Amino acid sequence: MPSDAGQSPLEPSQEVTDFNPRLADTVEMDALPLQPEKPDPPKLTEVSQTQLGNGEAVWVSIKSPAKPTENEDSVTAFSIGSQRGLLVVADGLGGHRGGKAASQSVMRGLQKAFSDSDDFHEQTEITISGSLKVLVGMPTALTDTDYRSMILDQIETTNRRLLSGRTGAATTLALVEIAGNRIRTYHVGDSPILVISQRGQIKHETIAHSPVGYAVEAGLLSEKEAISHEDRHLVSNVVGAKDMSVELGPWVNLAARDTVLLASDGLFDNLLSVEIVNRIRSGSLRKGVLELANLALKRMSDPQPKLPSKPDDLTILAYRRLPPRKLKKREES
Repeated sequence: MPSDAGQSPLEPSQEVTDFNPRLADTVEMDALPLQPEKPDPPKLTEVSQTQLGNGEAVWVSIKSPAKPTENEDSVTAFSIGSQRGLLVVADGLGGHRGGKAASQSVMRGLQKAFSDSDDFHEQTEITISGSLKVLVGMPTALTDTDYRSMILDQIETTNRRLLSGRTGAATTLALVEIAGNRIRTYHVGDSPILVISQRGQIKHETIAHSPVGYAVEAGLLSEKEAISHEDRHLVSNVVGAKDMSVELGPWVNLAARDTVLLASDGLFDNLLSVEIVNRIRSGSLRKGVLELANLALKRMSDPQPKLPSKPDDLTILAYRRLPPRKLKKREES
């Protein structure tokens, strides 16, 4: 944990033994040049949250404290059917025109695609006797394959839209599909997704699509080496590129109180995985998200030796499956 931002640059022992003014100098003590105290960044106290599927989602998003421009991250969590939902974080590429527009384009496209659908295939309409139109067949429930196709089709549609704009706008994408007590991940770029047990075990983790991310996966770099690597800002795969590809993860079964975490670089460039897991694995989900956000902002605003510090837009989205008892109580209320 970092030391307080307002701590004097001199240790107490140094103030007594290393500096012994003469009597004539003591009247000038108040005029000695001291390093001004650096205030902590304002603490976040509010989050957004919603009930989703068999759990709850909590999120926060704030722009980098080191830049005057807008927050280029976008985040959403919404239902797409009975006991189904989507969790989405998109990190618009900084330094590229339209980073915010690119991340928002992903959100709007997904929300529109699923707002126009329901849990069933529609019946087929045919025309008989020249002009009489009738519906045939029975409505059938959408399958896992149907939902997967809808998600992938919409990501591809957004990618084509961004390319046709010819502005260079691009974004990463971290997406989790919820289906009852199961989830699966879709990701493009280096915005990470973790599935964490109540005891702190990482049950699933996406691989960052970046040179540094691939080096960590291959065992060539440790996490501590990677977090300060000079090429950490490079990303190999984005929505808005001709060679964009979506990595689809396996279905993962969630136990009661398992936590799913999606975030932008602002979190994982300023905290190590163990720090993140320890604060989000159990207890109040709202409190955990706020603790992570406030610690990341403090690291950005007040760099300390041997601790990571990289100002960036910060977005954290956490989802936790509720135990059956709490689910039943929620349904009865």
